[in-house]
Amino acid sequence: MTEQTKVAHNAKAGLFLLNLQSESGLMGAPILHLQLGIDAPHAKATGMAQVTQALANPVVCTSHVSGDVIYETVMGPGSKIRIDLCGYPIVNWPKEGGIGPVIPKNFSAIVLLDQNWEKGEVHYQYQSNTGGWVKEIQKIHEVENSLRLVSEAS
Repeated sequence: MTEQTKVAHNAKAGLFLLNLQSESGLMGAPILHLQLGIDAPHAKATGMAQVTQALANPVVCTSHVSGDVIYETVMGPGSKIRIDLCGYPIVNWPKEGGIGPVIPKNFSAIVLLDQNWEKGEVHYQYQSNTGGWVKEIQKIHEVENSLRLVSEAS
């Protein structure tokens, strides 16, 4: 079986779950957890993104994310699967509460995966609020790390 045949045989299709994790390996650095539902026929992704860090309150940013799946094909090896994600904070708005406030996005990412959907790179930025009741400047953090598939058991 050739390498291209193996890739085609192992290719994911239809609707499937994709759990990814990105960490730099440095102590205290942010860790990105992505739990995505991939709709391959319609080239869409939706799910959750959570950025954690070794702090007193470890969850730094939680977002509902969605975006497009783009198959970037080049001649020879090197074809990638790209997922462009945009995320918004989770708001539990009451049904009788009307249309609700305008909520700015707090997460964006570009995920580049190999043809097996198992490893790749991610470039993401997230917004965290640093403070209690005092209005403080919100900082945008930008991170670029490798990405790996998280096994179903973990």
